[in-house]
Amino acid sequence: MTINSEMLAAVLFIVFGIVAVFLGSAYGFDSLSQPGAGAVPVLAGVALFLLGIAQFLNAIRAARGGEILPAAFASGEFRPLLLILLAIFAFAVMVVPLGLVPALAALTFIAWFAQKGGRRWEIAGAMVTTIVLMVVIFKYGLGLPLRLFGAGF
Repeated sequence: MTINSEMLAAVLFIVFGIVAVFLGSAYGFDSLSQPGAGAVPVLAGVALFLLGIAQFLNAIRAARGGEILPAAFASGEFRPLLLILLAIFAFAVMVVPLGLVPALAALTFIAWFAQKGGRRWEIAGAMVTTIVLMVVIFKYGLGLPLRLFGAGF
């Protein structure tokens, strides 16, 4: 069975909607006149869930009508998806203990191999550009309390 892009988007909406409702409900919804901290995540999750259901029904109707929907992934495209997910996971795991700069370096390095035909010297430029922009934006521009390196810098 081929999963088309419409159905994949619908499933993602539904899953993230359910997760948002589940996590948001832990913060307390309270009432509509005085909403609690969980009201926005719960309402956004419900909306996302309903949009996912509508998207899924639309994809089924299009498939039954004979419309050919593009596949979500062509064969051989799982490698880039997995590398991007691995890069994001590596960043999340590394940013607190090692600091922003090593986490961004790992993110850029791993994500670089998701593309085909990239030159090896370009990775250094992408890494330096990413690190400089993110440090300037998040550390100095927004003033977020992020350590640049794990040693307390």
